[in-house]
Amino acid sequence: MELKSFERNDLLRCTNTFTNVFNQEPWNDEWSTETAFQYLLDYTNSSGFIGIIAEDREEIIGFVFGVRKRWWSGDEFFINEMCVSVEKQKTGVGSKLMKFLEKKLEFDGIENITLLTDRGIPAEIFYKKNGFTEVDRVMFLNKNIT
Repeated sequence: MELKSFERNDLLRCTNTFTNVFNQEPWNDEWSTETAFQYLLDYTNSSGFIGIIAEDREEIIGFVFGVRKRWWSGDEFFINEMCVSVEKQKTGVGSKLMKFLEKKLEFDGIENITLLTDRGIPAEIFYKKNGFTEVDRVMFLNKNIT
């Protein structure tokens, strides 16, 4: 397995990994390839975008996409998406991706990583195992407008 920075020609392979992961349990999303491609492309076009991929024999088995955000107390990195192919989950790929990302961010002077995830799913356990803590004062809000 090789860990490296995302390049534009990795996007379709990341899209395939993304749809394979998120169209299954526990999310059961219904991503089409076209919609997922555009969704991930939007992130890659964001100011401050950073992407890391895990590649095994030319297959992308995991990736993390996010953005560097300027903050008064120091720059932080917000994880927009992270996934590991179902077959490679619980094998250390995600933790290795996270460690690789942390080293890159530290080198770039970024002091903090933030993200949102659902409660009660394997991702919550993964992030807590990798040193993330819940922020009690934060409230996530949503409003349907249609």
